Amino acid sequence: MIGKDLARMYEFSYAALNRNLQDLSHEDTVVLPEGGGNCLNWVLGHVVAARSMVLILTGATPTLTGEGMSVYRRGSHPEGTDGFADLAKLRAMFDETQKQLIPALAALSEEALNSSVPEEHRRPPLTGTVGDALIRLHYHEGYHNGQIGLLRRLAGKEGAIR
Repeated sequence: MIGKDLARMYEFSYAALNRNLQDLSHEDTVVLPEGGGNCLNWVLGHVVAARSMVLILTGATPTLTGEGMSVYRRGSHPEGTDGFADLAKLRAMFDETQKQLIPALAALSEEALNSSVPEEHRRPPLTGTVGDALIRLHYHEGYHNGQIGLLRRLAGKEGAIR
């Protein structure tokens, strides 16, 4: 696998996720699933936060960091929707990650992909090589993209991908 392959994978994911976000209001994204789980806003923010790690692994500047990321961090269990970003802001951050990700991924050399994940970021599932970690992060995004499709339906919208 080369960086250009990863870039194509993220282009496909971006298009699918944007289809799932069509016609949603901010209010639609904060509907909590009955019985537990995260709302669509949290899942999208989590995807943006994970894409920040992709950007770090490619040597680019992350989009969502610090306090803005804490509510969307893996393992966070927000009570209600306090601290969530507005959908328009989340979508703008998602778009910004895409603008940075595609050229950063496409430019990755085989040597960079085969290098070890930097120690400060090495934790499951970010182990092994940078290429391995990027593939796992792409799978992670696809998993959450599917959740967003279901959460869209819970908000009363038709499925966007058929």
